[in-house]
Amino acid sequence: MANDFVEAEWLIAQLDDPRLRIVDARSVSHGGTVAMPSGREQFTAGHIPGAVHLDYAEDLSDASTPYAIRVAPAEAFARTMSDSGIGDDAIVVAYDAGTIPFAARMVWMLRFYGHDEAYVLAGGVDAWTAAGMPLSTNPATVTPAHFTARERPKLRASRDEVLAIVEGRASGTVVETQRNQTYAQRDRDIANAVRISGNDLLEDARGGRVADPATLERLVRAARLNKEGRTIVTCGSGVSASGAWLALRAAGLDDVAVYDGSWMEWEHDGLPSVPKAGA
Repeated sequence: MANDFVEAEWLIAQLDDPRLRIVDARSVSHGGTVAMPSGREQFTAGHIPGAVHLDYAEDLSDASTPYAIRVAPAEAFARTMSDSGIGDDAIVVAYDAGTIPFAARMVWMLRFYGHDEAYVLAGGVDAWTAAGMPLSTNPATVTPAHFTARERPKLRASRDEVLAIVEGRASGTVVETQRNQTYAQRDRDIANAVRISGNDLLEDARGGRVADPATLERLVRAARLNKEGRTIVTCGSGVSASGAWLALRAAGLDDVAVYDGSWMEWEHDGLPSVPKAGA
């Protein structure tokens, strides 16, 4: 079973560990569009002491693509991590605003680039304050470090791999996990994908955690997912899919990858799609 989360109490106990690096991953998505306003204003108003802020769209994405949502190339990602004080020996804890997706995206990117010691703070910043801990408005003192990016291709699915699966030329299952709020704005789906709502996989009501084990098992069974087989999660832009990646790992799936381009790339490139059920 995957161990991708830490509790606030654990984080408090590790504050004196010189390897600890805390990342405020808060961002503000809106309307399912490519442009995503930064969460830097939230960070400036109050953050976990010592945290650095890294924004999904501004700091960590590949601006060279038409959709500007895929993870930054290895060299650029490593440079951002190094400049943020995150080195090869760092224990990274990422947090969101009481939810999961942007912190999950941060952790998925770190794992994709070979950094195992990366975790989501369960419950996000709300769990920190609920534990009686203060927020700070002071910028972190950052000592540059050395981060080595080592790609793990199995954690990221390409457009070509997804296409091979939906056309029956490769084994695996493509799972559409976009959250209901933005999924409602679409009228088409990737052909032959199955649907599991990100709202069901990520129960915000539980304080920024994945759904409970019984719910996850029910969702996996209903979608007829093979726990030993290849599973590719997709959404609108790769954010909800990163949260779904955590959830399906927690459900015991062995081989889960994020389709980094997700629907934005798929639609842009005119790849096989079907009318959404009920559209």
